[in-house]
Amino acid sequence: MCISCEFVHWDNPKPVTATLVPMNDGIVLVKRKYEPYVGDWCLPGGFIEGFENPDESAAREVLEETGLNIHGQRLLGANAPGRGINVIILFYAAQSATGTMVPGDDASDVGAFKQDELPPNIAFELHRRMIAKFFEMNGQMHSSISHQI
Repeated sequence: MCISCEFVHWDNPKPVTATLVPMNDGIVLVKRKYEPYVGDWCLPGGFIEGFENPDESAAREVLEETGLNIHGQRLLGANAPGRGINVIILFYAAQSATGTMVPGDDASDVGAFKQDELPPNIAFELHRRMIAKFFEMNGQMHSSISHQI
């Protein structure tokens, strides 16, 4: 708040979804086409549009970035990266996906990676943590995963 004019600048975080999509005994990642972290890999996701609910955003972002339709997605939890990154990330897990992987929208590449094949340059710390949890669960989305992430 400005002391002289009492103007209040609201700097609320933007809501974002990121989705764990299991495929081929691994997890689907997208290679970022644009900054920040161009060329690094991350979970498919993005900003929630004003007209959609978070579940719809998760499905739309996965489709836009990977060409895949997800099924049975559920909310795992929310977190905020902090350090000046003004977003709240809603993490989802899909039970399955159908379609053909093709990079789209703001992705330059897409792939399904097993734990021993993960690219070293995963863009975001919270994504790295969620991916590690995914593989701790033996690479399978168990019904109890939301209690363990």
